[in-house]
Amino acid sequence: MGGKDVYVLMPTGGGKSLCYQLPAVCKTGKTKGVTVVISPLLALMSDQVQHCRDLNIDVVMLNSDISKDEARETESRLRSRNKPALCYITPEGLEARGSLRNLLSYLHNDNNLARFVIDEAHCVSQWGFDFRPAYEKLGILRREYPGVPIMALTATANKRVSEDIIGCLGIKGCVRLSLSFNRPNLHYSVRKKPPGNLVANIYGFINSCHRNDAGIIYCLSRKKCEEVAAELRDTFGLPARHYHAGMNKNDRLRTQESWKHNEFKVIVATIAFGMGIDKPDVRYVIHHSLPKSLEGYYQETGRAGRDGNDSVCILYYHYGDTALFKKFIDESDASPEQKERQRMDLQRVVQYCQNITDCRRTQVLQYFDEEFAPENCHKSCDNCMSNEETLLEDVSDLARKALLTVQAALRSGRVTLAQAIDIFRGAHTAKVKQMGWDNLEAYGTGAGINREQVERLYQHLVSHDALREQSVMNGG
Repeated sequence: MGGKDVYVLMPTGGGKSLCYQLPAVCKTGKTKGVTVVISPLLALMSDQVQHCRDLNIDVVMLNSDISKDEARETESRLRSRNKPALCYITPEGLEARGSLRNLLSYLHNDNNLARFVIDEAHCVSQWGFDFRPAYEKLGILRREYPGVPIMALTATANKRVSEDIIGCLGIKGCVRLSLSFNRPNLHYSVRKKPPGNLVANIYGFINSCHRNDAGIIYCLSRKKCEEVAAELRDTFGLPARHYHAGMNKNDRLRTQESWKHNEFKVIVATIAFGMGIDKPDVRYVIHHSLPKSLEGYYQETGRAGRDGNDSVCILYYHYGDTALFKKFIDESDASPEQKERQRMDLQRVVQYCQNITDCRRTQVLQYFDEEFAPENCHKSCDNCMSNEETLLEDVSDLARKALLTVQAALRSGRVTLAQAIDIFRGAHTAKVKQMGWDNLEAYGTGAGINREQVERLYQHLVSHDALREQSVMNGG
């Protein structure tokens, strides 16, 4: 309202939307006219627009979901004396539609462009977990509409991402507002994936603790979403539906609205579901497989407990899941720099899962450059709740020998992590004999150590970049 640029960094449920909706409807202050909100997802936009209308806020939107007649009517209103308080648009629409930029120029020249609001601003940064090229181009707002204040809001950005966002948008002198990332009502835990049926395990948790509560189960792929939802319904009789970007728009919207209105309780989704979803009574968020990054994990678990009541966040971990992630990264169209960042993000997630001693909350907040004393967790994570005694052991010599084993095996060709473990432990497998690895000096160096310990050692070496795995397509 004072006409200044603002950068808002607040946790999910912290009231970011109010930061721009309230100034938009106030008639005092240095700014006047329409507040233009740039939002990344059509579903998110529709949800926010409906929320404003429920509060009798005068709001319009311009996107590919509305008809040509609706678009003409909306543009006519924006040029009239009876202008709405808020107008929601997408960054892609701003990039592609010359008529929209002309409309914004008209409002600017008429002194009726109050402010630009960049929602989910982490999408601006190539260092962010959900970078979008159209968002990166929003730097034109400062150049094409000088004097119009810009507000950027996000719930997921560390210091590096924050500085990148501010630089890209050209708001270096902005007012910075932030709250702690800590969500004290969320209980974090990491569980090993069971050797048997994971869905049965998930059902057992829901049935015993949250049978009548709303929850989200995140899966890595669209196919897995459909499979998990079907198994919960058909095998266990638990009403559940899937949600992913491969569904048509109307089906997605119906599923989202039905879940929000408690027509069913369990939604099984990819990360396409979640950004900006405002359902306050989500009691649990379960990750069926690894999240892509700690930022993504924070964003996804942030769907739980927005009403302030206690909620549970469970991540099921199996190191083997990383192979699929690495394959996705290696085969993607991303630049080498982006792929390297994605690998680093995955490494941090693996480190988080493998760390069975440090407070989960401290680990997550540390990523966002926030210090948090573990005693303030009040045993609201699995590590702080654990009564097991932690014994520190120096395994540096063992790690050196494990690395030498890989180095020796690589002289005869490629070697997988599982094969390296077999060589190190002196296993008598057909592959070891075929490759002649049983003749290596390093063969059997770790013969007296159980397989689980050796697996943890090698996985630790990979997650801390002493070794690197690369996905390779087999011939034939």
